[in-house]
Amino acid sequence: MAGPAEPCRVVAGRTTTRVRYPETDQMGLAHHTHFLVWFELGRTELMRDLGCPYGEMEKEEGLFFPVIRLEAAYHAPALYDEEVVISTRIVRIGGVRVKFEYLVSREKDGTKLATGSTEHAAVDGKGSPRRLPAKVRRRLGGSEERGG
Repeated sequence: MAGPAEPCRVVAGRTTTRVRYPETDQMGLAHHTHFLVWFELGRTELMRDLGCPYGEMEKEEGLFFPVIRLEAAYHAPALYDEEVVISTRIVRIGGVRVKFEYLVSREKDGTKLATGSTEHAAVDGKGSPRRLPAKVRRRLGGSEERGG
């Protein structure tokens, strides 16, 4: 079992996307499942910006980050062809876990559309828990010394 999570410096990113036609239902509203895809888009871009692109970590470090917990709350609909902003931040880093929080908002007026979080476990290629390498911890905003 992982030790307690450590406070980390605030690490945040921002990316945008447009609500595409196949993401909408008959009412022209983005289907709720696409918000989860947008969370992943925000997380992927933040990881890339921090020098930890998923493909590189998987290939070079043998490190994978499956989702082990997910929360989402929906506040307002996203409509076809609207541009949405995905704000992503890392809020907690443990020995083998990382937690991200998300805010999806409407670009034109800042309306909050959805909020959520995901927690990820660091695992090797066989799915066994693996301690976050010091280089990855540092890039994600944690300290290298933390053992838990």
